[in-house]
Amino acid sequence: MDKIAEKIVNLRIPILISTMVLLIVMIICAFNVKINYNMMDYLPEQANSTKAIKLMEENFDEAMANCNVMVSDVSITEALDIKDKLSDIDAVTDVKWLDDVADISKPLTMQDEETVEMYYNNKDALFSVAIEEGKERDGVNAIKEMLGDDACLTGNAVSQATSQNLAVSQATKSIMLIGPLIIIVLLLSTTSYLEPLLYLNTIGIAVGINWGLQIFNGEMSYVTMAVSPILQMAVSLDYAVFLCGSFEEKRKQYDSVTVAMKEAIKESFKAITASAATTLFGFVALIFMDFKVGADMGISLVRGVILSFLAVILLMPSLLLICYKISDRLKHKRILPDFRRSGNVLLKTRIPVLIVIAALSLPAYLGQLNNSFIYGSGEPDPKSELAVDANRIAESFVDHTVVALLVPNNDSTAETLLSKELEGNDYVTDVISYANVVSNKIPSAWIGKDVTKSFYSEDLCRIIVYTDTAEEGERAFEAVNDIKETASKYYPDDEIYMCGQSANMYDMKKTVEADSKRVDLITILAVLIVLLIEFKSIALPVIMVLVIKIAVWINMSIPYFTGEPLAYIGYLVVGTVMMGATIDYAILLTEHYIKYRKELPKMEAMKKTLGQVVKSAMVSAMILAVAGFSLGMSSSEQIVKALGLLLGKGALIAFALSITLLPALLLLFDKVIEKTTYKANFCKKESKEYEAQKRGVLV
Repeated sequence: MDKIAEKIVNLRIPILISTMVLLIVMIICAFNVKINYNMMDYLPEQANSTKAIKLMEENFDEAMANCNVMVSDVSITEALDIKDKLSDIDAVTDVKWLDDVADISKPLTMQDEETVEMYYNNKDALFSVAIEEGKERDGVNAIKEMLGDDACLTGNAVSQATSQNLAVSQATKSIMLIGPLIIIVLLLSTTSYLEPLLYLNTIGIAVGINWGLQIFNGEMSYVTMAVSPILQMAVSLDYAVFLCGSFEEKRKQYDSVTVAMKEAIKESFKAITASAATTLFGFVALIFMDFKVGADMGISLVRGVILSFLAVILLMPSLLLICYKISDRLKHKRILPDFRRSGNVLLKTRIPVLIVIAALSLPAYLGQLNNSFIYGSGEPDPKSELAVDANRIAESFVDHTVVALLVPNNDSTAETLLSKELEGNDYVTDVISYANVVSNKIPSAWIGKDVTKSFYSEDLCRIIVYTDTAEEGERAFEAVNDIKETASKYYPDDEIYMCGQSANMYDMKKTVEADSKRVDLITILAVLIVLLIEFKSIALPVIMVLVIKIAVWINMSIPYFTGEPLAYIGYLVVGTVMMGATIDYAILLTEHYIKYRKELPKMEAMKKTLGQVVKSAMVSAMILAVAGFSLGMSSSEQIVKALGLLLGKGALIAFALSITLLPALLLLFDKVIEKTTYKANFCKKESKEYEAQKRGVLV
């Protein structure tokens, strides 16, 4: 480390210049990173709906409808004219309306009432529109421009278009909110007005480079775009605080600032490395998710932690050495108290804390297991245009979801029986297949390809099923399962494929639930191994992981007890982030306790530990909490919003347990820790309180 520290200090100007050049290149690359707003694209290739989408693209020209358009107060003739205009839009690949399922040359009173009311009700016309993937924003904007305010639009394409339209403003709003709040937190805990800006610039440069490097992945999900930069900044600002704090201390010991910096790099390197390692290995677990949003976010966060680590070790010494004179002129008094006496207060409450948290742990564990989950984007903001349009459509038409069922094209009798049985399903409002629209009694060879191409390819038969369910939820998933079970009566299971929003969500549910156990196990094992190596102890890693795990249970059980559904992606990601990042508070406290325990009895060691670490842990937790709450308050995307709020609450809960439950457990298992820690060398003296009690003196 002597040679490394010396080279970093001596090469500070070349390091600074090369970093700035790299940053400029990466910012240019960042503007060319494609953002993917379709969560369905991240389902694993082996998922049934993924295979169905691929087969449909290969075998059928007509795409699945992903947008519902309602126009009010129109006649049949006007509706047909609107349908033609919708079909002429470049991004629109298909439009379905009443004339595709009924003979509108006859009086509507002679048609099937339920079928008619799916498309035309009280002079309101509802069109099922397919917008080409990747052109959702262009298609939706063109429809709105053509039809004006009278049209109402809903559907997955509209949700994606809304997200795309808001992407830049949401990201800007989030940064504008989080930046000043973090500066305020840092100003409270530092002694220079310049230091917070140096911290943010260092980590901000790492964030910018990380975003630019995303170009090598080809694209990033909108969840990664919204969450990754803020998470990277929040979890790695501590590294900058460690180095800067050490530099300040070394400047008091050495006259030369360059020597002070070399010593600061050497001293803080271990603490920064340990903090980065636990965070990094926590994020690594996300890469092993089958739902590829996890891998997309995990790779970005792992790379971000490494870049932040390198930025602090290599770049920040340059910034501090260049700006230290200005920083000295901008000194101010420390605003936050030092909390030196916090140990006395916290230790007096350790027994009640143990009892209360022990009583809360089981309900919290059970509560988080029984949460009601949202697997997609969730409900839009009630005040948003999307929600208002959805409510207007719901007033005229029964909410329905489209499911495409693909089966082998080799048995017209099975197709007919399946279509009829599906029509009798409680969830199904309509079934469109060759068997019930034309008739299997009329050979498809007798009908023109313009008709049959919608139903048949060389190998596959396509049946479109309309259900009266939402896109996700218990009822929607029951409908998908029922359709699949009905189809399995007539065709082999491995030859049945389904896609459509509810079918896709059904597969997402199965995928992320399977991911949950894997991610949880990998995160815990990775963090345990890092802690085992760092502390050379068996008991300490278990105690620290248990404390953070209880914090995760409490945080994740709150939605259960308040009756709010929880975004499953947020559940997975925040659990991983808490285990990887907030365990730093536990590490900080445990490191100090073990160090002081070699010199002092356990009570005195813990009092001194708490007096020194409460402030540092609190600042770190405040930064992560501010990042989380800022994300939650600034985003209108339900996944991002839920993830942010969970993260904010989780950081505060983890901090609270790290300064209350963890000290209580460390004291309770002090002898076990000594016996299971390599070269513990704990002080053998009894505490002053214990000696006084033996003498019968009240303390």
